[in-house]
Amino acid sequence: MSDHQIGFALHQMKRDAMFRDIITAPPGYTLVEFDAAGQEFKWMAVASGDQTMLQLCQPGEDPHGFMGSRINPALSYPGIIDLVKKKDPVAKAARQSGKVGNLSLQYRTSPKTFRTRARVDHGMDMTLPEAARIHFVYQRSYPGVPAYWEKQIALTKECGYVETFAGRRVQVRGDWSGRMGWSMGSTAINYRIQGTGADQKYLALATLTPYLLKVGAKFSYDLHDGLYFLVPDARVSEFCRVAKHMLDTLPYREAWGFTPPVQMNWDCKAGKSWGTMKEFEFDV
Repeated sequence: MSDHQIGFALHQMKRDAMFRDIITAPPGYTLVEFDAAGQEFKWMAVASGDQTMLQLCQPGEDPHGFMGSRINPALSYPGIIDLVKKKDPVAKAARQSGKVGNLSLQYRTSPKTFRTRARVDHGMDMTLPEAARIHFVYQRSYPGVPAYWEKQIALTKECGYVETFAGRRVQVRGDWSGRMGWSMGSTAINYRIQGTGADQKYLALATLTPYLLKVGAKFSYDLHDGLYFLVPDARVSEFCRVAKHMLDTLPYREAWGFTPPVQMNWDCKAGKSWGTMKEFEFDV
């Protein structure tokens, strides 16, 4: 076993950037983050085949702005996109509500649990009736998602396992009518999406490793759908451009025998510490 700390509980930290400054790059290196943009939303869109979700995965679309407009019908979807760019606080709040809904409701979350997650994970307070209304709006907006839940559970019962898009499996067997039935159903639903997200990161690291060795960069850590690297200061600009191209064009067909029907692009940030990272400016 390692005698060094290899992780910590992020949820125990405050969200202020100053608390993330504890993670800094050593002298001569810059911390670079690549984040799989909208990863779980996109894999749910692929798995469920929901046409609205698939459309929202296209370039130029904003799933959180769309859901914000559904939750706050006084604002149109194009209106939210335009007003957020102008830093309008009402539009920003509407988009945030859409983001919380999209991130929290695709795995059979109840209104009560959704309300708790909104408050604890995102600092958003709401009444239980409001949580129930957003819960209803989400399922009306993406009808393919609850249909996916039912189909995925039925398939898992039949097969005895659930499989990621990459072909990795986990066994799910037991008494579906007993107390463990709900938990087994959650595994059936969640693993297909979240397990594929993990496979996507494994593929990303395998693809990038030869290039990391070439430029003297090092893999530092991962967090959810993000990968973090320590890159020599003199190679940061080159690394961001080359690595982004490699990540945006991962060899899914070669590795998995499957090509995602939507673009799986990655966002990039860089900085001397986690708390000061900024979006890397790519030349258009």
